[in-house]
Amino acid sequence: MAAVFPQPAESSFEEKMAALESTPLFMKSLPSEESNDPVIQALQSLAFDGTPDEIAQNFKEQGNDYFKGKRYREAISFYTQGIDAKPSDIALHEALLCNRAACNLELKNYGSVLRDCSKVLTLNTKSSKAYYRSATALFALERYEESLDCCERCLEYDPENKGVRSVRDRSAKAKAEKLRKESEKQERIHNKQREKKLLQVAFKERNLFAVYNPKGSSENPYEPHFDPEDPEGTTLIIPVFFLYPQHATSDVIAHFVEDTTFSTHIFQMFPPQAPSPSWDKAGQYISNNLVVYAITRRKRLLKVGKKMSLRDVCNAAKAKEGDPDDGLELKDGCLTFVVVPKGEVEQNWVDEFKRTRKHVHNESMSVNHKILRTANAPTTSPDETEVSVAQALIDLENNVPELKTELRALQISAAREVDVRGGKKAIVVFVPIPQLKAFHKVQQRLTRELEKKFSDRHVVFVAQRRMLSKPTRNSRVKQKRPRSRTLTDVHEKILEDLVFPTEIVGKRTRVSADGSKLLKVILDPKDATSLEYKLDSFSSVYRRLTGKDVTFEFPPANQE
Repeated sequence: MAAVFPQPAESSFEEKMAALESTPLFMKSLPSEESNDPVIQALQSLAFDGTPDEIAQNFKEQGNDYFKGKRYREAISFYTQGIDAKPSDIALHEALLCNRAACNLELKNYGSVLRDCSKVLTLNTKSSKAYYRSATALFALERYEESLDCCERCLEYDPENKGVRSVRDRSAKAKAEKLRKESEKQERIHNKQREKKLLQVAFKERNLFAVYNPKGSSENPYEPHFDPEDPEGTTLIIPVFFLYPQHATSDVIAHFVEDTTFSTHIFQMFPPQAPSPSWDKAGQYISNNLVVYAITRRKRLLKVGKKMSLRDVCNAAKAKEGDPDDGLELKDGCLTFVVVPKGEVEQNWVDEFKRTRKHVHNESMSVNHKILRTANAPTTSPDETEVSVAQALIDLENNVPELKTELRALQISAAREVDVRGGKKAIVVFVPIPQLKAFHKVQQRLTRELEKKFSDRHVVFVAQRRMLSKPTRNSRVKQKRPRSRTLTDVHEKILEDLVFPTEIVGKRTRVSADGSKLLKVILDPKDATSLEYKLDSFSSVYRRLTGKDVTFEFPPANQE
């Protein structure tokens, strides 16, 4: 019996192709390094021996073969080697660049196409192929104006070139379409801005106060707009919420036409013969058993008659002559009304609303009393930070007996949050100049108490000062400007305010090579323990208020 020997493993297709390509005769490209294989040496000599033009022509022909086989990357390699051979024949050099551009055009390497075509046009300003490929690449990049320019330049001397004419027509059509879309976009933007202005006028006429979320986000997907079916275009359609406080739920009417009565919607939502909503176990929500209330901006309560339209309610919300402006609040583009059953539920809700309104009113009056706008303080309504600081002062006045007497008469003019190094924040409390000395009497204790309330922030006090401009030659004011109102003096006073109660014992100014200045402020070392943790906050606040860099330091122990 013949012996059975192990059969060699059958090679895969990839292995066979790799073995074939390692054979010099079937190599796609010759190795760049020297080889001891005599066949490879012979092929290398054939490829690289000869004049630069002969070498370049050889690589061009090989590149053409690969291009025909749609093997564009290999073709680019051969065309590049031909270009690197630096042929003296300009036509050959031009052909190599054009062919490489053709490969890159197929591979969508449009930047490379434009670079090669640019080089061709420096060699031959009438190369139709270069213009065609440039125009095609520019068209793909949506640079239609430049694509048309290439086409027009080519057609000046080659008017029958069908390829270039085709690209020109496509570019002209695409350019017109792009201009049309851009025009429509601008028209939409213009119409939107115009409608926004008209809406603002309409809101004012209807005593509506638009209130938006300061964070910019809103859960309301609907927006007030004019009725498109109104020929005059003056009727408003507004999203409306119906709140049912008894059951802590609500409904939204996405498109409430202002001329529609409330009874129309109430009847459709709660018809007498229909079953009650799942949340109305007692069956109280029936159209003829419901009352609608509106709450104005100044917390007035308006009972809405069912025959009243939305426009009627807006008119009824207007303040009486001589009273502060009032109306309905349009929160994030939506009006809100309260719907309750008649009788005991209604009375209980009204009583609770009045109690809450009184408490909020008293609290608001107290907070507003604590904020006194002086000097160059902002004239806007108090923001969240200012309200928080004012409320904290009121709480301390009511709960800390040692501060009650002193805080009762004290007011702030503004408050701002400032970013500090390390991602922290500081609160700058601006106080009226006449009250600065009174603040100084309780400032240390007050600062400690406020930093307990605002545990993640440092608190500093600065007087609200106003600077006067230097009188000009033509100024009517002839009186000399007080030094206390000059920029220099105000900046010095800010330094003193920031570090109170410690004293400044020295200052040094360091000038860098680029001309920038850094002020170094030396503080009394006896207060190092109580103030050292706030030095970064002092620097950040001073930079924010004055735009100048400063560092605060306590002298080393051996210099005390």
